Amino acid sequence: MTIAMEEEFGISIFAVAGWDGGGWVGDIAASSCTRKRSGEEAEAAFLHKATSLGMSVAKPWGDSERYDLIVGSGRRLWRVQVKSTRYVGERRFSITARGCTAPYTEEEIDFLAAYIVPLDLWYVVPVKAFAPSKCLRFYPEGNSSRGQYEKYREAWWLMESKDARASRIASEP
Repeated sequence: MTIAMEEEFGISIFAVAGWDGGGWVGDIAASSCTRKRSGEEAEAAFLHKATSLGMSVAKPWGDSERYDLIVGSGRRLWRVQVKSTRYVGERRFSITARGCTAPYTEEEIDFLAAYIVPLDLWYVVPVKAFAPSKCLRFYPEGNSSRGQYEKYREAWWLMESKDARASRIASEP
């Protein structure tokens, strides 16, 4: 069940209960479409996904850092930049892997989490895998030889602690 409350000045308040595996995409796609709002919604979707996997997530104060969220996994903290896209072009989804002008570096972030909204799909890409590129292209719906980031599709395990990874592997059939 989703409850939305529209207020003056374009402020929306959403409450989601009983998430059914597909609720986030509908909520995100139906909301007002500004870049700022899209970013906030992608961060909320990331928060939901990461915490459902047992990770802790924190948001730094303000908008001055190059990363959006901090993910805790055991003794390690990861700096994560969250991006999202809704639009497909030439059988690919693209995101811009930079801030205002400069591409992200290893000194600024550890991972870029790219959310493909229409498919409810995440790519968890280490900064080492794309820096200094400014544009990342994802090909989730085809057998493209250009899909260099496919190995990072739903790669949440890259942010797991060694103990959590060993526990997860031990419990798999």
